[in-house]
Amino acid sequence: MLDEHHAQLAREAAAAYPHEAAWLITPGECRQVANVAEDPRATFRVAKRDLAAAHGRGLLAIVHSHPNGPDCPSEADMRGQLASGVPWGIISTDGERCLPPFWWGDQAETPPLVGRGFRHGVTDCYSLIRDYYRLELDIVIPEFPRSWEWWRAGQDLYRDGFGQAGFRRIESADARPGDVFLAQLRSPVPNHGGILLEGGLALHHKTGKLAVDATRLSMREPIARWLPHITHWLRHSGRDDP
Repeated sequence: MLDEHHAQLAREAAAAYPHEAAWLITPGECRQVANVAEDPRATFRVAKRDLAAAHGRGLLAIVHSHPNGPDCPSEADMRGQLASGVPWGIISTDGERCLPPFWWGDQAETPPLVGRGFRHGVTDCYSLIRDYYRLELDIVIPEFPRSWEWWRAGQDLYRDGFGQAGFRRIESADARPGDVFLAQLRSPVPNHGGILLEGGLALHHKTGKLAVDATRLSMREPIARWLPHITHWLRHSGRDDP
């Protein structure tokens, strides 16, 4: 349903450049609305009356453009999406060309766990853990809005958040399939995570040098190669023995 609006989004995003454009999608309609932010080149804000009217028609999604990228959500975008309760989309443009819009949020379609491309905040290592727990274990763990390379900006996403997400630390010898591992890769804090699977395999999505890399795919591979980098083993309270 959301994909049918790609041509309109691309046309209107390019026309709005260098300002961010905004759209509200309701059944049968993708309506561009005014960006009333104080600095529309850097952010967007939708007027309360426009948002209320869209809710009255059955709001399905919120979309905005990123002039000159990045082609991934910011921490503020992630917070806004969580607060809205509907999928969000972003379309990046340089004023002439537009990248295909992407969508995110728990209400959006979930890509396969293996073989998904890397996009910070949408399909990254923490997103993979969340999707695995929701799809395979029927456990919903919270989303944590984050900026690209948060581990270089003084944040400690995994260690600060695992208790709030319902996890507790366990000994490596006690790890079993479904438990989470945290790893530290060229970072002052653990900046990578994955899932232990049957047969000594790990399910994970390794972070690259770019915020978006369609060639860096989520995968299953032997856990052995990650053991030197693992700092924590975690188990969710929903998986504790009775």
